[in-house]
Amino acid sequence: MSELFWIKVENILNLAVTHGAFWFYLFVFLSNVLENFFPPYPGDTVTFVGGYLAGTDHLTFPLVFLSACLGCLSGAMLLYLLGKNKGRKVFLKNGSGIFDRAHLEKVERWFKKYGEKVLVLSRFLAGVRSVIALTAGVGNVSLKKMTIYTSISVVLWNSTILFSAFKIQRHWREILQMLQIYNKAVLTIVVVLALVWLAKVFLGKLLRKA
Repeated sequence: MSELFWIKVENILNLAVTHGAFWFYLFVFLSNVLENFFPPYPGDTVTFVGGYLAGTDHLTFPLVFLSACLGCLSGAMLLYLLGKNKGRKVFLKNGSGIFDRAHLEKVERWFKKYGEKVLVLSRFLAGVRSVIALTAGVGNVSLKKMTIYTSISVVLWNSTILFSAFKIQRHWREILQMLQIYNKAVLTIVVVLALVWLAKVFLGKLLRKA
């Protein structure tokens, strides 16, 4: 872990001390919203630091938890609505390529079959949470199902992060480092799988044209 990263973490810690608890709760909320739109943004790191500060009595644990969960859910729901209202039109207007009606129907069938499981696991899949939320909207997942299962995922994930930070005070740097490694590993695996899938799709189209 680079020194620059730890400097950023220390800056986050100083934010709560310098500007007061309210601004840090707001920072936790906004960080988790932004992470949905800009996956490299360290929303989980901010949440973890919030849990650490709750353990040192600088913040209140329930409010850190609430701020993180509301931020995660708000960001995910915004992407879901974007996919539902705008993303579907992209597929319906195009007649060829990946973005066509046939692939839209495949996405819909896939979410009908695996939607609940994928949404519950979504927050544990760093780097592709945004894609899942957006695709759920494109796949026409119901608002009720999206809200319920994403909420479950958000609560489970943030509970894991905050419990780790809150309980393991002495080893917070090690736990945070493990969190970063986990997120990078999951992102790498998902990117590789996505590239393989794209290659398979394009290869299939080329073979059909030949």
